[in-house]
Amino acid sequence: MKFELKDVPVQFANAIRRMLLNETPTVEITDVEILENTTLMPHEVMKHRVEMLPINVRPSEEDVVRNAKLLLRVPATDDPMRLLTTDDFVVESTRTDILLKDADLGTPMFFLKLKKGETVHLTGRLKVNPMSSQVCVATYSYHVDEEKAKIDSERYEDKRLFENFHKQLSFHVNEKGRPDWFDFTVESIGVIPPKELVVGCLTILERRADAWLKAAKEGIVRESEPNVFRVTTTSEGHTLGALLQIVMYEMGMCSFVSYDVPHPLRKDMNVRFRSLEKTPEEILDAAVAKITELCRSTISTL
Repeated sequence: MKFELKDVPVQFANAIRRMLLNETPTVEITDVEILENTTLMPHEVMKHRVEMLPINVRPSEEDVVRNAKLLLRVPATDDPMRLLTTDDFVVESTRTDILLKDADLGTPMFFLKLKKGETVHLTGRLKVNPMSSQVCVATYSYHVDEEKAKIDSERYEDKRLFENFHKQLSFHVNEKGRPDWFDFTVESIGVIPPKELVVGCLTILERRADAWLKAAKEGIVRESEPNVFRVTTTSEGHTLGALLQIVMYEMGMCSFVSYDVPHPLRKDMNVRFRSLEKTPEEILDAAVAKITELCRSTISTL
């Protein structure tokens, strides 16, 4: 899926990309038990390979997730070499197609190579991971302003060099000189269509912004410096923090806005801002309202 985002800050585009890559609910294999393994592959590596197999189940299919079981049992043979694929797994479920095939070839995915006399016996179940990914590609680029590119190209004698390398620097900007137009590309792994994934991420972002607002209002701290406030929450990080910062700046209600995540292993995010006239509650309400507007307007245009 290819689409364009217009009149939005780069932090909004980056929030969508971050959520697509790391924060979409995905069904995965869990509770892997290695009952027998006479190959040279360590148990931990084999367990990891099983857990990385792509699953053709939506997170909403609760019955399948709860009841499905996977079994791989290959006895030793005299074959000098045997290739195991996802077709060698036995699936106990109301659906038998829960293991994805290769998206381009439609063939089973390679899992393991067995030598003569080697055997494998393992089992696994399914779970929903709320912080994973349903995409194999999620990227965006700054949209090239053709009129600007035409002017910029006059500085180069070698037009081919400009078209192949330097033209991408002639991107569209708003009146403040900031990029505001982006070309997005999203490719799903095949379980959920890309448009549905993008809409889902925007819906989740809107919901998370509302939840952050409620927590933030309960923990507003007035600092010693006049009109400077600080909010510390434990529910968000860079995805929402960077977006809040630019939105609060562009609203014109603050003379200073910053956010930071003090330590990557702690779920703390600090937002500091200096108000010009409005109360901190009014500023936070307006910022989240703007994020909600960005999400809903994007959904309506997809």
